[in-house]
Amino acid sequence: MLRQGILKNSAFHSVIGESSIIAPRGEKRQRSIVADLLLTALIDAFSILVIFLLMSFSSTGEVLFMGKDMELPKAAKGEVLDRVPVVRINDGKYYLEDTEVAADGLTAAIIELRKKFQETRPNEEFPSVLTIQADRRVRYEILSSIIQASSQAGISDIKFAIVMK
Repeated sequence: MLRQGILKNSAFHSVIGESSIIAPRGEKRQRSIVADLLLTALIDAFSILVIFLLMSFSSTGEVLFMGKDMELPKAAKGEVLDRVPVVRINDGKYYLEDTEVAADGLTAAIIELRKKFQETRPNEEFPSVLTIQADRRVRYEILSSIIQASSQAGISDIKFAIVMK
């Protein structure tokens, strides 16, 4: 009943209702929903995120993948590892660059890796450095066999993956 009468035009209009930006009742115009974003808070959040990512980013390029049970030895002094071949001992198995290798075939695998390196990069010299990644509880005999196999394959420098204290 109010929709057809005179009360429709006078009773439901107010100064606040007519000046409302979101739903104006005074003028018949096309509705446009304008949402203002608070960009200051958004920019602050992104700045904090970028700073965090920059601080936690490692640009050395070397990533050692460790199993959940592996605990690297701790050392007071160390240096950043370069990208060199990695021999990993995990659950009694030997891995050369993420490829499982038999313990007695480690020398042949290193020599094969050297040949592949020379084929793909004929102008570069194969790095004579090897990184050993092993749990801190691995026995010396196992580490000694890896060192002997690498020296037989022509590797003169052995480095160990550690955790800085």
